[in-house]
Amino acid sequence: MVLPYPLIDSLMMFFIYSFIGWIVEVIYYGITEGHFVNRGFLAGPLCPVYGLGFYAALWALQSFKENVAIVFFGSAIACTTVELIAGLILYYSFHLRWWDYTEYKLNFKGFICLRFTIYWGIAGTLGVYALHPAVLNLIGVMNTPVKFSILTFLSLILVIDIIASVANTIGFAHKLQAFSKVSATVRMTSDFIGGNIYDTVDTVMEVEGPIKESYDSYRKLVTAHKAEENELAKKHRAEEREYFQKFLASGKDAAAIARDSASEKMFSVVKSFNVFDKRLLKVVNVGKIPGTVKGGVVSAYDKALKAIRFDYFKSTITKSPTKMIPEDPTTHPEIADESTGSV
Repeated sequence: MVLPYPLIDSLMMFFIYSFIGWIVEVIYYGITEGHFVNRGFLAGPLCPVYGLGFYAALWALQSFKENVAIVFFGSAIACTTVELIAGLILYYSFHLRWWDYTEYKLNFKGFICLRFTIYWGIAGTLGVYALHPAVLNLIGVMNTPVKFSILTFLSLILVIDIIASVANTIGFAHKLQAFSKVSATVRMTSDFIGGNIYDTVDTVMEVEGPIKESYDSYRKLVTAHKAEENELAKKHRAEEREYFQKFLASGKDAAAIARDSASEKMFSVVKSFNVFDKRLLKVVNVGKIPGTVKGGVVSAYDKALKAIRFDYFKSTITKSPTKMIPEDPTTHPEIADESTGSV
């Protein structure tokens, strides 16, 4: 089994991420419960579940750093798996729960749940792309003797803390007084660090409280104004549509009146035509213009009459225009032959 990093560096990462995880727990429960909670099985400021879970995610995802989706889901799965295994071991070994998700939806026996799986995915993604490079730089500036000295001290404290925590859990603390004294000292140190962290969080929350309330009031006011603006805009659009419909109706009525008036006037003009008027038009318009009748040409006179008789009146009256214009030559005896122009 090949580790993604040298063993000494891997152990340094375990302690660093366990400590960061403990800080996250203190901040989270300080915000949600309103007081300092020294989370975890151990007395010291470490949450090994975080160290193991994040290192497992780094191990599994070292070849997929270019794909954010794989990093997110891989971190969520790896950390949730470690959390489930650790929860089962602690529960069946000591019959105690150090965390319980039974109140959350989609949980498995209280050991894991969907909400914290998503949290793991977000934390793992941020860790891979932001936190882990900084940790690598920190470890890189240390030489091997310094790393070895730090790991020796931390490992010794961790072993004593584990022994004392287990003894205290199963009721053998009085038989391991030396370990218990060391564990108590570690607990005092852990409480001191955690208390300072919580005080900082509490101070930030006190300062942020009025700001958050003001921002919430501002958001509610903006939402109310947007709703009022939307209602007013709807009202205005309805009024505009109603006015425009009235305008169209009045325009259609005016166009119909104008058309009927023009039709009446044109009809009057056409009815007033007699043989003399037609003859005058024929005499004046003797020229030929291109047309579609047989021969390829048509007189201006014939085209004018066609436009007056058919093109205009076909959309306004049903009676044939030819029946509206009397053209009986017998009513004008003074005209002998219209085609020749003799009187």
